[in-house]
Amino acid sequence: ESEESIYFGAAVSLMEIDALLRQRIEELPEAQTRLFQCAVDMLHYFAGKQIRNVACLGGNIMTGSPISDMNPVLTAAGARLEVASLVGGKTSHRTVHMGTGFFTGYRRNVIEPHEVLLGIHFQKTTPDQHIVAFKQARRRDDDIAIVNAAVNVRFEPRTNVVAEISMAFGGMAPTTVLAPRTSQMMVKQPLDHHLVERVAESLCGELPLAASAPGGMIAYRRALVVSLIFKAYLFISRKLSEAGIISRDAIPAEERSGAELFHTPALRSSQLFERVCSEQPVCDPIGRPEVHAAALKQATGEAIYTDDIPRMDGELYLGLVLSTKPRAKITKLDASEALALEGVHAFFSHKDLTEHENEVGPVFHDEHVFAAGEVHCYGQIVGAVAADNKALAQRAARLVRVEYEELAPVIVTIEQAIEQGSYFPDYPRYVNKGNVEEAFAAAEHTYEGSCRMGGQEHFYLETHAAVAVPRDSDELELFCSTQHPSEVQKLVAHVTTLPAHRVVCRAKRLGGGFGGKESRGISVALPVALAAYRLRRPVRCMLDRDEDMLITGTRHPFLFKYKVAFASDGLITACDIECYNNAGWSMDLSFSVLERAMYHFENCYRIPNVRVGGWVCKTNLPSNTAFRGFGGPQGMFAGEHIIRDVARIVGRDVLDVMRLNFYKTGDITHYNQKLEHFPIERCLDDCLAQSRYHEKRTEVAKFNRENRWRKRGMAVIPTKYGIAFGVMHLNQAGALINVYGDGSVLLSHGGVEIGQGLNTKMIQC
Repeated sequence: ESEESIYFGAAVSLMEIDALLRQRIEELPEAQTRLFQCAVDMLHYFAGKQIRNVACLGGNIMTGSPISDMNPVLTAAGARLEVASLVGGKTSHRTVHMGTGFFTGYRRNVIEPHEVLLGIHFQKTTPDQHIVAFKQARRRDDDIAIVNAAVNVRFEPRTNVVAEISMAFGGMAPTTVLAPRTSQMMVKQPLDHHLVERVAESLCGELPLAASAPGGMIAYRRALVVSLIFKAYLFISRKLSEAGIISRDAIPAEERSGAELFHTPALRSSQLFERVCSEQPVCDPIGRPEVHAAALKQATGEAIYTDDIPRMDGELYLGLVLSTKPRAKITKLDASEALALEGVHAFFSHKDLTEHENEVGPVFHDEHVFAAGEVHCYGQIVGAVAADNKALAQRAARLVRVEYEELAPVIVTIEQAIEQGSYFPDYPRYVNKGNVEEAFAAAEHTYEGSCRMGGQEHFYLETHAAVAVPRDSDELELFCSTQHPSEVQKLVAHVTTLPAHRVVCRAKRLGGGFGGKESRGISVALPVALAAYRLRRPVRCMLDRDEDMLITGTRHPFLFKYKVAFASDGLITACDIECYNNAGWSMDLSFSVLERAMYHFENCYRIPNVRVGGWVCKTNLPSNTAFRGFGGPQGMFAGEHIIRDVARIVGRDVLDVMRLNFYKTGDITHYNQKLEHFPIERCLDDCLAQSRYHEKRTEVAKFNRENRWRKRGMAVIPTKYGIAFGVMHLNQAGALINVYGDGSVLLSHGGVEIGQGLNTKMIQC
């Protein structure tokens, strides 16, 4: 460290840089540490903490990503880099400035191939210098930037007249870019709203984006540039007003909060439970808070998941060949180049199975272990390569040549499916109650609208995995990351033509599931089982994250179109609603998800006359599947949307319209269930009281009046969720307890521990 800067070695981790900069911010005058504070603020949004613990700033600079979070800060600051080289036995050093001309192209810079980056100087700032950076991403944590910006400005002493300014942007070009023309225009101009308006216009011309620019969102990204510069203006102006250089009134009071950075509050948690009766025996666990049975193993990393099973003698790894077209005929499938590699043992495709054996599915056998003749979505499994290890298997899979003849139309969205009439057979289906036509004819008001809910990735920590081990007597044992072992057992028996009693599927624990492993586990388990059975060797496969997201589906996107009849006070008398879900290319469990959405659309509200129709849309996407709530959240979302439309039209508070339409105990739903105990109003009152809803709502309204750019909101939403399965025989479960002579107990049950604490609850019971 010197009087002018702090020098960091290129390999120092980002967390170490963050810690030292924070220390210097505490020790040095604020005017000297503005670059340090800017870097610390940006590091907070840089990837995740695990990555910051091991990643280094030098690697970030040399990688030269156009959406790097730190490069705009260092470029705007004109950071000095120390570079060294060894040529002809002589060591030489030179200093390179990160500024104009440093980045020469996509992931390229002026540092020569024979040179290495030694370190970076973080300059100390001067009293008339201000530097600030902002990042816009989809999430606040662990996400890449859409656009980021850094502004480094030096003013004439004790004025707001710009003496020198540098603005750097990420996400607007193949490299981090500066805006020299706009910067030059700002020199010798007072920084005020008039100048900012000119800057916004200039930047739109200086930072164009072609319509075909990678990343898309062209208009949004161009708007973000102006938005981030405006935030920088608000931030710097606030600093100038705090220093008494400009009037506090230079920035209207309602706009000042626009430059505030978001600070995550310290996380707090609480767990509420009732105290058990003092007379209850200590050995009786019922009603007591119990630690998760595997908590210590999971916290210490000792819990064994599927891929943690030690490698077995002779084990092979399976690499999957995935389709690269959303809809196409396979005209050629050539694995000869892959099979020529040393250590590659076999290639499997639909040719290794009969047509009947290749047809699988959780309910309807409309899927294929391997695509046969035609692919229906990007990421569909075309084949599999068995090799000695993972790296070789994946390399060999990439060498398999698949040629296609593309087909049309390619259907992706629900709207496209409606336009093309692309539905699964036997749909639409309807549920009716009352007479909606008469109700609409007699209604004081009617309204037609629509709403949609998109998909959602499960993102369990453990991706799909399976290990298959051939045993004697022509048996096959599988260790599988699945919520439905019996389904895997049944379909493995189907594919291998083994009797089901010779197939054993084990699932000790899962690293999360959320429904994503209920039926989609077969995507991995079946190819693995087939390879193990045919080769008579253990075979393993665990999907990489990108493979998992390609192959498996998401929560079902839904589109709702509705017509609602209601009185002037907001009382709903009828609803005609159409429900469309995006199933993907196969049925999977989409019919059941749609059914639950149709049964839950009215949520907690009594509607005397109902007609609800449901369509399962067939599209060229990976098959969507079960997800926590199983269609219930999508249906309830539609109901809440309708309630808010009605409240808006009649001009009443949403809570009043909710109460007016609530079910009462004894009411009959549109699917003919009698609500025998339904204290929804009491639940709502308790929720409002315990959350101090009305008090907080007043505070929110006051905040929104006083802040133009930052807003707050709050909502209260009732829910009515059916806990049973619509198919009666599924509403059962069993457990077996063996008590041994030494007093120990073995408990077996039909569920799967996916992190929800099922084993703990079974032990407790």
